[in-house]
Amino acid sequence: MKETFTINPHEAALIRQYGLDPEKLQSCSVRSYSFGERIISERLPNVRLFIITGGKAKVGVTAPNGKNLILCFYISNGMLGEVELFSDAATGSASVTALNDFCCITIPTDRNKAYLLGNPAFTRIAASQLAKKLMRSTEQTVENTLYTAEIRLCRYILAASDNSLFRDIMTDVSYSVGISYRHLYRMISVLCNDGVLEKTNQGYRICDMEQLKKRAGQR
Repeated sequence: MKETFTINPHEAALIRQYGLDPEKLQSCSVRSYSFGERIISERLPNVRLFIITGGKAKVGVTAPNGKNLILCFYISNGMLGEVELFSDAATGSASVTALNDFCCITIPTDRNKAYLLGNPAFTRIAASQLAKKLMRSTEQTVENTLYTAEIRLCRYILAASDNSLFRDIMTDVSYSVGISYRHLYRMISVLCNDGVLEKTNQGYRICDMEQLKKRAGQR
């Protein structure tokens, strides 16, 4: 993770889009994460609000049996940490891991809490984003309940891929899709044999995006 405490004009303008005045915020910074780095760790201290400026990250929770379930993916915009802010929680409610070069503006909530919670414009925007996350969570539940394993896997690959490259922790994939580790590799082998994916040293390259979208039930 790299961090700088200089906020450039573009980043200040983005902060204003959330109803916040950069001049009234204390100790903000800009952070960048590489693939696999943790941004927020479940059940560990988190006293920051993150405004995403670019990249992709996955959000997951760990069950008592140690299995990691991926809840959703964030792409290029939005916030992280608002659940902890509004629930007054000092620890992360979920783990957030970078899937590629991930950049964000961080706002320490312990130093800025009064300003954040007392700002009607910000709270309206945050409430809207929380509502959208709830809707996505409902959609995810429907997918896991009604869709076939192939559709779930193809949708997962589409969501997690970056520039047509899919790489992830395969145990996380199998838990999130709801299939065994062995069955996951059988399904990926079928996708490779059908020319949809190609295994490389970096991960799996998507060779036929249209076919992958079709198998994911997308047009």
